[in-house]
Amino acid sequence: MVTTLRALKRNSYGGEFIQEALHTVYETLKPTHCYIAYFDKNHHKATSLAYSIDDRFSNTVFTYLINNSLCEKMISSGKPYSFSNDISQTYPFNQIITSHLLQHYLGIPIFSRRGEIVGVIGCLFEHPYFYSELQHGEWCQVLGDILGSDVEYLALLSEQKKLLCEMEECQQEAKLGNFQVDIATGSVYWSKEIYRIFQCDTECFTINETTTNKYIHPDDRKRVVELRRDMLDSASVSYNVIYRIVLADGKNKYLRENCHILRDINGIATLIKGIVQDITEFYYLSNKLDQASDKLSVTYNAVSEGVWEYNLETQALLTSPKFWDILGINETHVNNIYDWVMMIHKDDRSAVIDCFSNLRNGDANSIDVEFRLQSGSHEKNCRWFNCKGNVIESSGINYYSRIVGVLIDITDSVVAEQQLTLAKTVFDNTSECIVITDKDNNIISVNKAFEKVTGYSHADIIGENPRVLASGYHNADFYKQMWHSLETTGSWQGQLKNRRSDGVVYPEEMTINKIEDDHNVINYVGVFHDISSRKQTEQKLKRLANNDTLTGLMNRRRFIEKVEKYIAQINDIAPNNSATSVCSLLFIDLDDFKIFNDLYGHDFGDKVLQKVANIIRTTVCEHSVICRYGGDEYAVLIQEQDVNYAQRIANQLVNIISQPIKCNEIDINLTVSIGISSYPESGTTHQALLKNADYAMYEQKWLGRNGVCVYDQQLQHEYIRKLILRDKLKHAINAQKIIVHYQPIIDNKTGRVCKFEALARWYDDHEGFISPGIFIPIAERYGLIGMLGQLVFEKACADLDRIHRSGFTDVVFSINHSVKEFSQHNQEYIFETINNFNLPYSAIMIEITESTALDDGKNIIDILSAFRSRGIAISLDDFGTGYSSLAAIIDIKPDIIKIDRSFIVDIEHSKESQMLVSLVIDLSRKLKVEVVAEGVETQAQLDILSEMACHYIQGFYYSPAVAIDEAITILQVRNQ
Repeated sequence: MVTTLRALKRNSYGGEFIQEALHTVYETLKPTHCYIAYFDKNHHKATSLAYSIDDRFSNTVFTYLINNSLCEKMISSGKPYSFSNDISQTYPFNQIITSHLLQHYLGIPIFSRRGEIVGVIGCLFEHPYFYSELQHGEWCQVLGDILGSDVEYLALLSEQKKLLCEMEECQQEAKLGNFQVDIATGSVYWSKEIYRIFQCDTECFTINETTTNKYIHPDDRKRVVELRRDMLDSASVSYNVIYRIVLADGKNKYLRENCHILRDINGIATLIKGIVQDITEFYYLSNKLDQASDKLSVTYNAVSEGVWEYNLETQALLTSPKFWDILGINETHVNNIYDWVMMIHKDDRSAVIDCFSNLRNGDANSIDVEFRLQSGSHEKNCRWFNCKGNVIESSGINYYSRIVGVLIDITDSVVAEQQLTLAKTVFDNTSECIVITDKDNNIISVNKAFEKVTGYSHADIIGENPRVLASGYHNADFYKQMWHSLETTGSWQGQLKNRRSDGVVYPEEMTINKIEDDHNVINYVGVFHDISSRKQTEQKLKRLANNDTLTGLMNRRRFIEKVEKYIAQINDIAPNNSATSVCSLLFIDLDDFKIFNDLYGHDFGDKVLQKVANIIRTTVCEHSVICRYGGDEYAVLIQEQDVNYAQRIANQLVNIISQPIKCNEIDINLTVSIGISSYPESGTTHQALLKNADYAMYEQKWLGRNGVCVYDQQLQHEYIRKLILRDKLKHAINAQKIIVHYQPIIDNKTGRVCKFEALARWYDDHEGFISPGIFIPIAERYGLIGMLGQLVFEKACADLDRIHRSGFTDVVFSINHSVKEFSQHNQEYIFETINNFNLPYSAIMIEITESTALDDGKNIIDILSAFRSRGIAISLDDFGTGYSSLAAIIDIKPDIIKIDRSFIVDIEHSKESQMLVSLVIDLSRKLKVEVVAEGVETQAQLDILSEMACHYIQGFYYSPAVAIDEAITILQVRNQ
């Protein structure tokens, strides 16, 4: 059955498909009555699309409400609904089926593509019927699904047809038709009502400009035709015109034509849409009314007030046209006395009601009341009215029935009075000081703010000249310019200083305006306010904006502005003044300042910064510009002095600051690195001078700190050289041209190789071999160290995997890590790389210098802890060269410490070196930390270390760093 339904859908659609489906339902279920209906969107109403009785189709169309019907239960269940009872009495359209004894109902839902129920297949049976889900469930579901789109489509057509019928009825009732003209094709559409208005046949009449223009009255034809053409040729988008037409029987009709013109992007008219309305009856009626009211209008319009008459008994109101104009409302909006009362403002309503009540009760024979009209939420814009009236007729003693009066709009006078009151209130209470003088500049009025600020009372100052406030700070030219501005422009605005009554001078900001009447001066009005607090705030903000709050020195932004301005002035100086066309710039950075913050705290560090700032102030010359550039950096602009002078000043600073400085009773030893740039040798712009001085400072740090470096041609060459190496290094890293060599670490007890230290090597095609001492600092400085470290680590892991697969599974690789790698690069790649090569974590040792952790604090300690938790060992390199070697052991908790080669090289001849190495080995043994002596090159050195029981030996005595193949050969020789 399902296959039959789907085949049916393929062969028909629309109304034909609906009827075929209804026939299929009859053949399958044999209902007496069967119909297909669609639901509206809200499931309030059902309307039939097809209806059959005993498989005979009927033209009957019916509609019923879904609420409380059997369809409602089907909709709520979402599936076929079956019901057995007296169907003829309960069904919504029982007037059609009362002649049949129906016993059973089956409702099959129709679904849209979205799964929503959009209609019903209603089946009514005269015989008992049992619905089986098993037998017909799938069939009903498929039927409901395939009917959905057609039912929705036919429902839409049905609704459109209804709307068209209703529109035609409305047009006929309103005597209004619509039309459309396609200018490009010349085609014209008229609705049926326009044919009725023109009384022409829809079949025989040809619509075009010629045939329709013939209907227009000869006296109107030229006007209408020209109007239409003018509208099309202009940029207008609509027009409205009233004209007459002459019908075939000779009768005239008045028509109103309203059109909207559609235009393309070039403004050319393409389509006209419009309406035509027959206004003949309205026109004749309006004409008669106009003639009848002309006389009354002339009389009423002769007076400026609105005239009214009110009958208290009948509540009838007669008014003149101006009455409604004054009120500004539509007469049709007022139908009864209640409407009148509700239009009055709620605050004035009771007063108006009381007045008319007194008239009705005979307590008064006239009214005079002021009120506002209700204006919703816009109470500030209410208009005021005065209503006056007198009794002209009474129906008995003390009872009046007719009142005649006038209505006046008094909004302007009320508002003027309110404005005067408000102006006085504002004048007395504004925070601005106001003084008004007469034309001779004698004070005639002041407000309370004036009295408060100046100290002069109203009585003391009236009649005086404002010069009594003069402070003496301004000369005669100042006042002359002020009066010139007043006389020529009518106003003056500016700042001046005046004197209070107690003699205190204060700054004020004042505006003075000249008030004229017919070009004659009548007053001067001055408005001012005391700006003492603002001036103080401005000074404070200026200090905050331009100075460093900690040291009081100029801040970075202001310093850059000063340098930029000074360089611009130098560039503008003529060549004959070249002796003064020089300047120098110092860039000062405290060495290892972070250590003091870490040891003593930031408050201590701030005091150190203040002391250094004072040293710089007292050392540099008087005309120098000093700033705290940021953090522990300072900058000094030395004006009109060359680089030699700047170098002397810089060396003085280095010497003074290197002396012990007492801070909080603690003597500290500071050093500074200073870079110097000079104009014009180091640059001719402020950007160049700042950049090159900064670079020179970093070059000094590179050279060992605690000194002065001058940016010169050689330094520039070195700078360019490093930039070239930077670019080459970046290319080498990306091209994986960095290779890794391995130096063996020998177990001194067994003579076997237990570890290798992985060391990066770089061979450039043009430069040859480049020392790690050159390219690693470049990588650190220019942010390449992370990429370099990851490349070395991955290559080392690959080579270690090769060694392990060669049978030497106990060999460990020690891989160096720079402090910059920890701060600039994510270390997660270490775990990923080890896992990728299936290496044990214990086969990797991360080697860092003892200053690494101390330089970057807790962050590196946490990372090292993460390494150690996985089983990766930590080696502390260059032990003994840092500021606090013991602190490094405690904080880092290394597995191995490496004694720096600087102690090993002198161990044969230096008792101090022997003592230090011995102490380190003894200490490490007690701390259970292994020791590696690096840089061992002679048998004598090895013998001394062996006597001290040094466990591991590394150095050229055994082997330099070699390629992986040679490293495997070494393993094969020593370990097998």
